[in-house]
Amino acid sequence: MITLQPITSKNLDSVWLMKADPDLVAPNAWSLAEAFAYRSEYKQDPIAYAICHDSAPVGFVMALYNPPAEFMEDTINNNGQPYYYLWRLMIDDKHQKKGYGRAAMELLIAEAKASKYGKANAFYTGTEPKSTVTPKFYGSFGFVYTGEIDDGDEVMRLAF
Repeated sequence: MITLQPITSKNLDSVWLMKADPDLVAPNAWSLAEAFAYRSEYKQDPIAYAICHDSAPVGFVMALYNPPAEFMEDTINNNGQPYYYLWRLMIDDKHQKKGYGRAAMELLIAEAKASKYGKANAFYTGTEPKSTVTPKFYGSFGFVYTGEIDDGDEVMRLAF
């Protein structure tokens, strides 16, 4: 069973050392450092989880609730309404193609729709233009391209 677990001292090493295609997703060490810097700069905690199969970490996911405009380089404004932004989703190389990413996204989308961190009407993410996998993956949840570009990524949106 897949669960989303907080990053703690007990699973940090496992999450830190995970590997995935560096052309498609930043290393988790970098993502965790970005989360720390984001918290310091914007005084807002990113939503960060270890993706666990049973109790073993197999991936990492990080999202934001209604990030400040400066963070998104004024790309996304969602008509002034609050939204969620999927910042990172990765499954360790050893655990890919087992459905863990899909299960984790389903859990994260359910949390967003239930307003766990705040009420919103959309979930956004960016996809690497070189990827042929991620647009199909996010599209299978109902994400559609917005035509916006954020830091080189093509932006997709899921309306609730």
